[in-house]
Amino acid sequence: MVRKNLLAGAAVGLCIASTPHAVYAQPVQHESEVSILGSYIDPDSDRTDEYGTAVRGMYSHRLNKNWWFEPQFFMATIETGVDGATDHYQQGAGADINYRLFGAETFSPYASLGVGVSRNDVFDNSASEFDGYANAALGFITSPFTTTGLRMRAEARYLWDAFEDNYSDLHFSLGLTVPIGATRTRIVEKTVVIEKPVVVEKSLADSDSDGVVDGVDQCPNTLEGLEVNAVGCVETTQAQTVVLQGVTFEFNSDRLTANARDILISTADALKGQPDLKVELAGYTDSQGSAAYNLELSKERANAVRNYLLDLGVAPEQLTANGYGEANPIRSNDTEEGRERNRRVEFNVISVTAGEGV
Repeated sequence: MVRKNLLAGAAVGLCIASTPHAVYAQPVQHESEVSILGSYIDPDSDRTDEYGTAVRGMYSHRLNKNWWFEPQFFMATIETGVDGATDHYQQGAGADINYRLFGAETFSPYASLGVGVSRNDVFDNSASEFDGYANAALGFITSPFTTTGLRMRAEARYLWDAFEDNYSDLHFSLGLTVPIGATRTRIVEKTVVIEKPVVVEKSLADSDSDGVVDGVDQCPNTLEGLEVNAVGCVETTQAQTVVLQGVTFEFNSDRLTANARDILISTADALKGQPDLKVELAGYTDSQGSAAYNLELSKERANAVRNYLLDLGVAPEQLTANGYGEANPIRSNDTEEGRERNRRVEFNVISVTAGEGV
């Protein structure tokens, strides 16, 4: 019966299997950096000095996505602007806690708070002593403008010094930030062309490649890799897992890439075409960073996929989302290729036993 529906004769052509991904590079990734800033000082009105200049050096180490620890030092000269008058020399060393609004690899405003020890030395004055200081700063760091990750940093800093009558100065600073141990990954996927004969069969077309022809298939948009029943719907009496290939996120973020959004449209069609199909969206990361941070990021990414599928019209009761951090790696985390494969979202079919409601 089936053979009567075959086209008379077989058409032989070319079947092209390819991976047409564009060449792209991820943002510069790093955990530490060094900043050198030059500063103009607006001295406290109680000082006899008119203006000042300073240089500030900072070492920054990332604690998690937004928080950084910043040990630093500065050397300042506050001048009267009058020939022969006494200048004020100041040095300080301390540490700040820095919060960056948008993470590490993009333009980001930030705020800092910190304390330290200062040394004040007034020329021709025996009052050269060590005191404490506290400071607060608001500023921003630009996106990288070189392939090595070099960025510009600017800030306004309020500095309170316990020297003598307690002075409050303003430092307006501008400088450069250099990442330490930064890496940039460039991924190029090749296109492979394979020649093989193609037999065109009119009634045996299988649009979703699940092994059930379109004329019989009651769920014509099932995801590739899932086992289906005789009428082409995903078998829900057994647990199944498939990785959502190509569903990726912006670096260190739960924001879906444009390519991931396109891929998830077909996933939404598969779910809407089988309302009794219930799945878990399981998010995973690689092992870089702390386990607690990776667990939270995987949860955010799994929820981002769920929310986007809901926006595409999938019923909420069909979807659950969970994050598992760096657990259950499918490749070694010792290589970049392995870490890339471990950063994934899995589509887990929730098994429904006979007699249960759907």
